[in-house]
Amino acid sequence: MILTNAHTHLELTHLKRLCPKTPVEFVPWLRRLIWELRQRPEPVIQASIEEGLALLKAAGVTHVGDISVTGHSVGPLLHSGLNGVVFIEVVGLNPQVALERFEKAKQLIQKTKDHPEYGPMQVGLSLHAPYSCHPELLRTGAKWCREEKIPLCIHAAESPAEIQFLMEGKIPSTSWITRRLAGLLGFNHFQAPKMRPLPYLASLGVLDAQPLLVHTVQVTDEDIQLIADTGSSVVHCPRSNHLLSCGRMPLETFLAAGVPVYLGTDSLASSPSLDIREEAAFAAELHEGRIKPGRIEALIQDPLPL
Repeated sequence: MILTNAHTHLELTHLKRLCPKTPVEFVPWLRRLIWELRQRPEPVIQASIEEGLALLKAAGVTHVGDISVTGHSVGPLLHSGLNGVVFIEVVGLNPQVALERFEKAKQLIQKTKDHPEYGPMQVGLSLHAPYSCHPELLRTGAKWCREEKIPLCIHAAESPAEIQFLMEGKIPSTSWITRRLAGLLGFNHFQAPKMRPLPYLASLGVLDAQPLLVHTVQVTDEDIQLIADTGSSVVHCPRSNHLLSCGRMPLETFLAAGVPVYLGTDSLASSPSLDIREEAAFAAELHEGRIKPGRIEALIQDPLPL
């Protein structure tokens, strides 16, 4: 039986202390997460991945979509017996630095494809988000994925803060958080496109690569139709969305539009567990009256697109 957790960050398993008990604002949580990521020694990352893998297997997961910034989860996942995709993530608003990171990610992806155990577990590229990647990185990365037939993943339209930042160039938060987050992400290299996330990604050719779009909470009917028209798919992470005050994904509209939808837990930094059945139970309660009984359960029984 297939049991798919379509979105995880195994490298963040050790940051379970960051998971809110009750909903908090997205921007302060993100600032703290980025700060923590700058201080992790390699042994901690390795132990985090192993713990996360053990939790996935204990929950009966057979297929997974993992995001890896360091690349350290590639080996363990290839050896894990699981199926799915490990996406090597690139982030950066400084164009020179971002493209250098992209070149390193390409080398790792190409090397991994030659691994003798490559196949059930494949490798892809993650361009973190519209607000954290320079437009040239988004354009170049998506073009490469399309040409080389590499799976592409991107976090998109997750929070109201993302919409405001892309539309106005402002982070809706207190000034000290804004300054710290701007410095950590390098926002001084970014000019707001004054577009919503999905049209912005479409304008750069990102949707032409038919990416796996994670979260897609803050979307319009036009956004959803754009996703459907390009043959892209989405991952729903309802518990993370709830705890980070992102809102309710309009799941019923995505399904009515024929968009392939998968379910993911996100990391333990924003979700109480890596158990995809618990995610499905939360989703069923969240969308009660909008989605037919049993439809949510079906979302965790499809393998990821490769």
